[in-house]
Amino acid sequence: MKKKRIIATPLQSLDKIDKPNTVTRAGITADIKMTRGKQLVEHNPFNLIPDPQNPRPGEVVDDTWLKLNLKLGTDDSLCKVNSEGTYIIPDFSDLDIGYSNELKESYDFLKSLAFSIRREGLIEPIEIFLADKKNEPTYFEGSDLSYGYVVLEGHQRRLAAMMAGVKTVTCVEITDETMLAKLKVKHRKIRRQLSENNLRKGLTVYQNFVVVQQLLQEQPESKITASELSEIIGLNEDIAAALKKLANNFNNYPQQFIEMLKNNQFTFSNLRTLVGKSNEYINKFISKDHTGIEKTSKKTVKTRGRSGGAIKKSATFKVNLESNSILLRDLLASRFPEVEEPFNSDNPYKSLEEMLTSIMHLATNE
Repeated sequence: MKKKRIIATPLQSLDKIDKPNTVTRAGITADIKMTRGKQLVEHNPFNLIPDPQNPRPGEVVDDTWLKLNLKLGTDDSLCKVNSEGTYIIPDFSDLDIGYSNELKESYDFLKSLAFSIRREGLIEPIEIFLADKKNEPTYFEGSDLSYGYVVLEGHQRRLAAMMAGVKTVTCVEITDETMLAKLKVKHRKIRRQLSENNLRKGLTVYQNFVVVQQLLQEQPESKITASELSEIIGLNEDIAAALKKLANNFNNYPQQFIEMLKNNQFTFSNLRTLVGKSNEYINKFISKDHTGIEKTSKKTVKTRGRSGGAIKKSATFKVNLESNSILLRDLLASRFPEVEEPFNSDNPYKSLEEMLTSIMHLATNE
């Protein structure tokens, strides 16, 4: 069955969104069932609704930030084509805001992505779904709209497209989510967003923890297992179990531990080690006083190569030329006259080996 590419008319404003009737939507899904319930459409990035549940805790550059500091969407926008016909996006240092390394990193990432979108277009479409105010009012707070398209995956691409000044971006509208039907609505969105975010701009340890904490707090009665949690967040089951245990007992951990977690001073390996331990153990670990806690560390084995290798338990000596083996054998014979002969004269390599073996025996006996 040949896939159909369905291109919707670009939307000028959310007020003009026409929600397809049931028959139309059923027909669309039936026509492109080979695409697993997806259709390609074009939308103005400003018209897409950002999901407030986008699981990237700590991100500070969002719609509000861009509109405030770059005046996006207005005639005074700082992202525009200059008099020379070049599209410009101001450097972070040119903005009249306080410096923050985390903020600068996030801004520079979006700026780079924005120029990429202008040069090459949006290589990977933004995933969206149609929501209505009656069933999912969270997306329409402070809005008079009754329905609209919500970003499922691609929040960073949407923001970059806004900075890039493009009129429309290609989107994939999800018309069927049966593949994630076991998870509740919010969990489905979080899972899909996480899979995208971890591929593009990995979440930190703390951001992953906040996601897990939100999942467990939203519906604590839903008893998500570590295995299910692992599938949702895209991390292995041991890490998922550690994050779950940490979230369920968060207030019982030492304050210094919590602060270090928020400052991303722990690795996932650290968390697996600490979450099941006593506060005394955790405090000692933090203070680097591991007395009586850690097992004796194994001797470090360097990587093979010029910098070293595994500890050798035997010695080998290689001579590639027959003439060299004869020269070395005769030299050793002259220096160690006490070594008994004869040696294998038919094979210079074998005779050298016998000479070295005799010298080793001599050294052992002495």
